[in-house]
Amino acid sequence: MQALNDNPDRALLERIISEQAFDVALETTDGLKELGARLVNGSPGELEFSFLVSSKAVQGNGVVSGGTLMTMLDYAMAYAVLSKLPFGKTCATTSMTVNMQSAARPARLKVIGSVDRVGRQVVFARSEVYDLERNLLIANASATFFVMDVSPRV
Repeated sequence: MQALNDNPDRALLERIISEQAFDVALETTDGLKELGARLVNGSPGELEFSFLVSSKAVQGNGVVSGGTLMTMLDYAMAYAVLSKLPFGKTCATTSMTVNMQSAARPARLKVIGSVDRVGRQVVFARSEVYDLERNLLIANASATFFVMDVSPRV
């Protein structure tokens, strides 16, 4: 008999949201640690993060690279999706469209991820990243996520 497993990120989000214990560092992956990710606020299906983008994440012109912005947008959507899923479920990005609106310099950026619709196997989500100092939309994204069972641990 196999033990039921859960996505540890999903379980963490469920605990943080139920306890309303926000402004917590997210360090479950090296990428989140590198970006100084914090879960600032939220509810199931809508989460607000902050990311501290360092000078290591800039391109030649001194602005935050598109790949870094896409990573933050994807994390925000994926975690918003995970916050809507039940125990034992996880997700994977299947398609993502990103629109860059403005350049960002290294700073603490705000990212909001939200779920538009949850189906049996597909979830539709969107996210936006903002420069708080300039009160400016930097980029937005929409994506679809495939919902699946968490792989059993051996």
